[in-house]
Amino acid sequence: MDLAVDITSSCRVRVLLVPVSPIKKSSFWRHVELVRKFNTVRLGDVTPDLHKGANAKFSSQVFQEGQMHFQFVTKYNRDHSHLEDFQPHRRIFGVIGIMDCQEWKDKDLSEGYKEFVDMLVQYPTAVATRCFAFDPTENQPDDTKGLIMIPNVGNMSFYMSTMICDFASEILDQFATIAGRIENLKGLESPIPLGAFPRRYEVPNNVVIPQPSTSSPNIKTQQQANNRASQPVPTPSVSSSFLKRASSAAGSSRPTTIASPPSPRPSLSRSTTFSNLVHGGEGNKTIQRTPGRIKKLLADFYLLAGRLPDAIQFYNEAIDMTKSHSDYLWLASAKEGLACTMLLMSFLQVDVGHIISRNTAPNDSAAITSTHTSKPPPNSDKIGLDNQKSILSEITEMYEDVVQTYAKVGTTTNIPMPSLVFAEACLKLSRFLVLVFLNNGWNDTVLAKVVHADMGDLSQRKEKFLTMSDLVKCKDSGITRYSIAKYVTKVWTVDVDELSMMDQINIMTHMSSLLSVIGYHRKSAWFMYEMLNRMIPLLIQGRAAVASSLNKSNVHDGGALKILQDKFDETYQKQQGNAAKKTNTLGFGWPALQIDILRECIVISEAIQDHASMLYYTTVLLKNLYQYISKDEQIRLASSIQRIVNISKRSGQSENNVNYWGFNIVRSIEPIHPIPRKAIYQHPLLIAKALAASKEGRLNSGDPFIYNPFAKKKNDKPQINLIKDEVCEFKVSLSNPFGFDLELSNIILSTSGVEFSPVPAAATIPANDTLTIRLMGTPLETGALTIRGCIIKITGFAEQEFLNEKQKTEQVKEKENKVMSLVESKRHKYSGLQALYKAPTLDLDMRHDNAQESQYEQINVIEDQPLLKIKSSSLLHGAVMLFEGEMTRIHIQIENIGHIPVDFITLSFTDSTTNHPKLINPDLPPEEQYEIELYTKGTPVFSWEGSKADNNQIGKRISLGPKESTDIVVNIYGKQGCTGGAVYIDYGYLDRAIKGQEQESEQSNELPTTLYTRQLYFPVMITVYQHLEPLNWDVLYLRDNMTISKEAVDKAFEAVSKTKDQQGNSSDQRVEDLLLITQRSSDDNDKNPYCLLTLDVRNTWTVPYEVEFMIDNTETASENEILKYQVTIQPALTKRIVLPLKKLFLTSEQRLQPIPSFEPNKQFVVSQGPKMAPEQERAKLQMFWYRELLLDRVKSSWRCKTTGREGIIDLRSSLRLTPVQLNILKKQDIEFIVSMSDNQYTTGHRQFECPVNNFVAMNVTILNRQD
Repeated sequence: MDLAVDITSSCRVRVLLVPVSPIKKSSFWRHVELVRKFNTVRLGDVTPDLHKGANAKFSSQVFQEGQMHFQFVTKYNRDHSHLEDFQPHRRIFGVIGIMDCQEWKDKDLSEGYKEFVDMLVQYPTAVATRCFAFDPTENQPDDTKGLIMIPNVGNMSFYMSTMICDFASEILDQFATIAGRIENLKGLESPIPLGAFPRRYEVPNNVVIPQPSTSSPNIKTQQQANNRASQPVPTPSVSSSFLKRASSAAGSSRPTTIASPPSPRPSLSRSTTFSNLVHGGEGNKTIQRTPGRIKKLLADFYLLAGRLPDAIQFYNEAIDMTKSHSDYLWLASAKEGLACTMLLMSFLQVDVGHIISRNTAPNDSAAITSTHTSKPPPNSDKIGLDNQKSILSEITEMYEDVVQTYAKVGTTTNIPMPSLVFAEACLKLSRFLVLVFLNNGWNDTVLAKVVHADMGDLSQRKEKFLTMSDLVKCKDSGITRYSIAKYVTKVWTVDVDELSMMDQINIMTHMSSLLSVIGYHRKSAWFMYEMLNRMIPLLIQGRAAVASSLNKSNVHDGGALKILQDKFDETYQKQQGNAAKKTNTLGFGWPALQIDILRECIVISEAIQDHASMLYYTTVLLKNLYQYISKDEQIRLASSIQRIVNISKRSGQSENNVNYWGFNIVRSIEPIHPIPRKAIYQHPLLIAKALAASKEGRLNSGDPFIYNPFAKKKNDKPQINLIKDEVCEFKVSLSNPFGFDLELSNIILSTSGVEFSPVPAAATIPANDTLTIRLMGTPLETGALTIRGCIIKITGFAEQEFLNEKQKTEQVKEKENKVMSLVESKRHKYSGLQALYKAPTLDLDMRHDNAQESQYEQINVIEDQPLLKIKSSSLLHGAVMLFEGEMTRIHIQIENIGHIPVDFITLSFTDSTTNHPKLINPDLPPEEQYEIELYTKGTPVFSWEGSKADNNQIGKRISLGPKESTDIVVNIYGKQGCTGGAVYIDYGYLDRAIKGQEQESEQSNELPTTLYTRQLYFPVMITVYQHLEPLNWDVLYLRDNMTISKEAVDKAFEAVSKTKDQQGNSSDQRVEDLLLITQRSSDDNDKNPYCLLTLDVRNTWTVPYEVEFMIDNTETASENEILKYQVTIQPALTKRIVLPLKKLFLTSEQRLQPIPSFEPNKQFVVSQGPKMAPEQERAKLQMFWYRELLLDRVKSSWRCKTTGREGIIDLRSSLRLTPVQLNILKKQDIEFIVSMSDNQYTTGHRQFECPVNNFVAMNVTILNRQD
């Protein structure tokens, strides 16, 4: 029977709920839960006794705000029957039968009621009985006397409440009968434990005989004959029927029936005349102590009846009387009842208000009215709070006195103290203090939990280690853990071995649970170990007896081995959660002790021939503690597993094969990237939308940095997509921590989702080693493929699925990182069990892992893709030699070797200058950074027809069916410093993606589908030679002091034009002709707008080259003044080039523009150097933009007549302007032009002849070119 370990157990009236078969288990428990909802009945709602009224001994109207607390139980045994007269709350006062009318559709309900009546003989202490028939049908008649139909219609709660109130009224009526008999007792002895010492008991005439209720079939009274007048229906006639039964029960004319239990047991009522009790003065003492004991019993019944003021009065009288006679056992029990009564009074005072103390006079209770609420409202009154704290201290002190009083029982009597009562008192106080401790002190909520026996806090924290934050919170309760543990361990001061084995097990279970809740885990483990030691002998004897009687070698009864198994499952589940951290870490605990306990379990299992348990503990020992076991013992345990399996096979208790017994040998499963030729790349179809979405996301992020090293790193791991009907590979890592080899005869991938065809493999994992293998398979459908793990068959065992633990390991690593950050901030070390809850590992609570479902890696399987190969190319050995500035073409032939057509192709390129660009120092001047970026990104090496500047379309549409070929032309430019590059050919099936996009766009407005492409790689080795080198740039003034006729200018222009037409000749062009052409200028303001450019060109090669310079002197759109100058440079020679160039002019807006950049996402970096003056900054910008304009006006190309090669000359690298040259090159902002009014004096450009000593008119023109 369950122990009475709640501090308010004394106020609960036990009522047994029994099923009346046939009834389903689920239906029975559903109705049980319905009845248990009405476990508290307010006395004001109980049907009063109309005959006696308030004069009834246990009238419900005297203290209407009182409550009767029922404890509805579903099981009961007679183990504690010797204590029922000492503590009435242990007795079964009522029996309620539960019938399900749905199971009696074709049967007579009276038969079920008769079956219920026959069961009542087993419960002779029941004074009130009911039989409830739930869910009746319309066809079932309500004509069975004593059977109460509970229809599932209307206000069922009100109906059930009325039935329970009538049931409580009958119990109160029977309490009066029992109390009257108790008052007439001449002697009342203390309870004697079974087997304490032999004694013969006689049942006298005044023994308390339990009276059956009107529902008993053995009672034929007038009340039962009045056409169901005695049935508890919600009518006014109910109370009168109870009054009749109560009055007849008290009289002598009513027949009585004594029901004896099926086996001989001590009398249910220990009340006796003591005629045959022990000899000597013990009998006289008992007679003297009887009045105090009677007062105590009456107080117990008043407490059960909810009459709290009367209970307090009788308890105080009993305490005084028992204390005067040194009756310590009954004195301590009276104090327990008084403590329970005080708690209930405190609860009612909080609930109802101040309750005035009164005598038992019924007139005083008429003025008291109340309204019942299930939970008390919060009380903010300071006086009430102080009163509550005083109640806590008073209850604690009272129970401390109770424990000390129980310890004195043996000093004044020969009858031994019941050890169970002392143990329950210690547990009551401990559970009470623990509840206050966990709820941070005494308050109204704690009081409500104590009254309603709500111990959910204990069950919730049963297996949880107290953390530092929990200890800080519980510190405010004022209860120390030491004081709780002191009263828990006081149970051990009595001889626990005298109790029955089930009581010992229950007591130690409660002790272990309480110690674990307050963080005393070592003591808790010790009591758990003691509990298991007491269970094992019972288990071996019971299971061996059952096995021999049934002639079976394996019988499961859910005994101690089940508890051991649950305990070890719970312990090692945490260790398996930590196994991903380190393979050599067991966790907390003593491995040697754990090994010994597991060995004991194996021996016990072998003794009772429980092969399943023996196999379980052997596998647990080998799986979790292999690190602490020698290699020889590991091999022996592995062999014993096979032996146990073979024995089980012969006995027919096991399957042909068993699963592998070790831990998960699959450490990780990773998909392997395919070879570059078969790799898949994902591209959005509408790049504009994708770029806009990316840009918007970047702007909304609020981060001003393009690259922020402190930002959270994104997982840029490329996504792997599998292709339908193509073989894919996975890298599987297998681990063997044991001291012997594991032979795997069959290994395949375990998948779910789309259909997958795995390829089996075999391997052997060496001892204490890790093996990495490749597993292959082919997806047969498109969709999501889930990689669960591997299905492995170990030689000698059944095929078993091993799940992939990679994700779990990653979660543990993330938690480890959080813990390490806490460790760095709080470097405190603790030893022992304190490290479990004081170390900064709060985030590593594994309770979240149990709540989360296992998630496996999912891989997308796409449609089958086309496949190309490079069939041939125009390059020999993949290499090309170029001169600087030369442009050549190569041809690449590709072939479709797949069965999917190709309709889209695009090319991308890389070269050595872009793969490894020059590092740009942010402190460099902007013009130098521009030159580096122009060289790196502004001068491409490769180009093709799909990469034109005026073409916004990416790629090219082609039609390449299976087994067809096509050519691709790629241009290669000879870039100085380039040593090689590569051509990437991306191809795909665009039409299929567009059709899929159209279908999706009709269904949703999401981003379009993606295009999957594959890529071909064609490397090119490039060698670039510098053959022509420009150097020594200079800018000179061009002054014309002579007058040249128009005929000479036209002749020079004709000579230059003739040289253009005769480009095949190697004759050099005359510089004089170019200078004469400059005289054709029509500038009226300035007759000489030209300047001279000079530079040297050196031929460093072995063949001559023809070099052509083109000077663009066009200033307006209507002009077309382009001059060309050709010269042939022989090998190893240098020639001076003189070029006439019109002076340049830029507006202030043009020459003060910021220097551009080829990197649009270039990060702005504040310069560390000194800030430049505004004048210097404007001068540098002016120098930069005039240099750019000069390079735009002057172009140069070369041609080799012998080889036919041609290209351009890079003039940029050799051109460096100085401020002096810039002044010559540009037109001045303000210019003075001097002329004579009479043209007869003009002899040349700014040259005049005039007579001496004569006045002449001179005109000075001021030209302002500024904005």
